[in-house]
Amino acid sequence: MPAPAPSPSCAHAHAGALPALLAGLARRATTPATARRLQAQLLLRGLPLPARAAVALVASSPSPRHARAVFDSAVPAAPGNVYLWTATIAAYARHASSSSSPSAAAEALALFRLMLRSGDPRPNAFTASSVVRCCSALRAVLEGIQVHGFLGKAGLGRSAHVGAALIDMYGNHGLIEDARRVFDEVPLRNVVVGNTMVACYVRAGEVAAAREVFDGMAERDPISWNTLISGYQRQGDARVARELFEDMAEKNVNSWNMMISACSEEGSWADAVGVFNRMRLARFQPDAATMAVLMSACAQLGSLSVAGQVHGYLKKGYIEVNCHVLNSLIDMYAKCGSVSQAHLLFVETHLKDTVSYNVMITALAHHGHGREALQLFNEFAEEGLHPDSVTFLGVLSACAHAGLVHDGKHYFESMRTNYAVEQSPDHYACMVDLYGRAGLIEEAYFLVQTMPMKPHAGVWGALLNACRKHGQVEVGMIAARELITIEPRNPGTYILLANTLAHGHQWDFVETVRQSMRGMGIDKTAGCSWVEVDSVVQEFLMGDFSHPNSDEIYNTLEHLYLQMD
Repeated sequence: MPAPAPSPSCAHAHAGALPALLAGLARRATTPATARRLQAQLLLRGLPLPARAAVALVASSPSPRHARAVFDSAVPAAPGNVYLWTATIAAYARHASSSSSPSAAAEALALFRLMLRSGDPRPNAFTASSVVRCCSALRAVLEGIQVHGFLGKAGLGRSAHVGAALIDMYGNHGLIEDARRVFDEVPLRNVVVGNTMVACYVRAGEVAAAREVFDGMAERDPISWNTLISGYQRQGDARVARELFEDMAEKNVNSWNMMISACSEEGSWADAVGVFNRMRLARFQPDAATMAVLMSACAQLGSLSVAGQVHGYLKKGYIEVNCHVLNSLIDMYAKCGSVSQAHLLFVETHLKDTVSYNVMITALAHHGHGREALQLFNEFAEEGLHPDSVTFLGVLSACAHAGLVHDGKHYFESMRTNYAVEQSPDHYACMVDLYGRAGLIEEAYFLVQTMPMKPHAGVWGALLNACRKHGQVEVGMIAARELITIEPRNPGTYILLANTLAHGHQWDFVETVRQSMRGMGIDKTAGCSWVEVDSVVQEFLMGDFSHPNSDEIYNTLEHLYLQMD
């Protein structure tokens, strides 16, 4: 016998009791997981989602579309909840900033206008800062100024959150004076406001002004220091950047990375390795960016033992070895002289891309394995990967080092016809070097004269070097004259010209070149060398006595001279 249907009064009591049964879950629905469980239960019963749970879901939404769907389902039951509106606008702003999405920023502004038209709720400081970030992402200067005016009237413009967003917006638009005006008007500046103003000045290249704000900050964090250090690095003032780094009471991984990068950029590769060792002693865990910069420094330093240590560190699995890291590792070994180890890594890895082949082709070319480099290029094409301009620099360099003139001409001509790769001045420089190494000076000079673009210093330098090697004084003087016009203070040009003239026994002109250098105050670049002793790289510069063991070294050298006599 079927159960009797519940009476209307019983059904009414059940419907009224249902929210009470879920009230406990609703109160706990402040995290995405509990909010999702509550949403599932309410959907089954056809009940609206409480605003508190909706805010948690919106804040953790993977996309603006999902956030808006939650908002649209919850706002009818809580139209005046400022946190729900703010969380949804913030979700749009977050997506606009992380993925450079103009549509997300535009949707946020549209929702903000809808909020204003509804009259309730009124925006708070967090709503305003999200809207300003969207104006910044859209590069909407006029809308940004209008929002700033509204915030001033609403009494929200003096909040630290809003102030930082406005400073960033004006800074992104290049309106540094307006950014500074907002900064000066914020009564209680926190570290975020200060950092934002420092970053604005650094982006604008006004490092002195950034330092003035930095010095006046009551509180600083690693971001404050790192931002100012990056400003001095961009300005080329490595000394001040290092002083700031040493003064930091609290460093983070980015701080160490910046200092390793700074040493590398100024050519102090041994110092870069030294900073990395200090970083490890300070118990900081290097990341992928650390290793990329470090491997570049090791490659320039040419220290195979240090390269092995870096590789060993990567093998421990602290850092994800992706394609980019593997490419840097291959390049490091090749530049440290171990092309066999580089090739072994290349063969063993399954994560090959165009850059992988470019690195290996260039490595083989520079180590005199021209035919192997060309064979690898053919394998590269068979893999279905598309060569780029860097690929052909490696291929043409391989032909030049191996003396393969005919092959070089074929690959140079096939760049546009077969691969749709534009020939750049660097490719022409490789061809000039190819002809020059083969002694075909007239062909090299004709190629330079018929280039479709203006030759740069690399092209004339390759021609001058070929003339020096083969004693072609007349063409060499033409190349030198063009080089001096482009780089009048480059001592290498004068040295190459003097050597070319010396090869042609024109000693009077050699002396004239040297007198010209002295007259213009151009000094020959001092020779520099590195010697690796017990896995420590020692740097020596001609005429430099700064090495800590300088006296001992020169005493030993003098003793050797006496023995040789």
